[in-house]
Amino acid sequence: MIREILDIYNRNWSQILFWSILIILPVTMITFLSMIYVSGSENSIAPHYFSGLAIFLNFILCIPPFLKMVIVDRQDETVKPAEGIVFFWKQFGLLLAVSSILYFIAFIGMYLLFIPTIIAFILLIVFPFFSEGPSIREIFYQSAKAIKRENIALIGDILVIVFVNLGIWLIVLLFLEQYDNNLLAYLLIRILVNILVFPIFYIYLTLRFRKNEAILLAAERW
Repeated sequence: MIREILDIYNRNWSQILFWSILIILPVTMITFLSMIYVSGSENSIAPHYFSGLAIFLNFILCIPPFLKMVIVDRQDETVKPAEGIVFFWKQFGLLLAVSSILYFIAFIGMYLLFIPTIIAFILLIVFPFFSEGPSIREIFYQSAKAIKRENIALIGDILVIVFVNLGIWLIVLLFLEQYDNNLLAYLLIRILVNILVFPIFYIYLTLRFRKNEAILLAAERW
């Protein structure tokens, strides 16, 4: 699969760069600054809860154009950069609302033997890759099928992605400890890491979850 990921990346590098600048960069900036503001506010409630949500939203909200790119690429076609932006905005509201609800369920589930937390976190990662479905019911039905099909491998993938992302970020923080704390430097490094890492994760997860599909759920809806 590594070769397929690299091939897709190479064939679509211009779109990836375009979306990285116009989507990943501003979304990362907004979520990062929101975390800083909430954490530093004296009137903030549950800042750690908000920070966790912001981290997940940073990853999830940027998925749509890359999802579309991979599926269309498998049909030997290409997606225009502007089409990816339009699709991003079409999916934005749905991803924001459903992700926030699932994250809330996951957070509350920590007080209920973690079972709801595990289920909600898995859905939180999987459902964005079926977000073009005609209804919430269809989206979760397709997500459940993917979860059932991938099973233990899915949990492994999620853990790898989380630890790789955290590992890179910790290395960056250790490097920056040698210098004076600088909010702008932290932000720029976080943006750079996301631009380099997120597209690869998106390509991999799309291939993983949508590998048995020859076409989209309904290509005309794109």
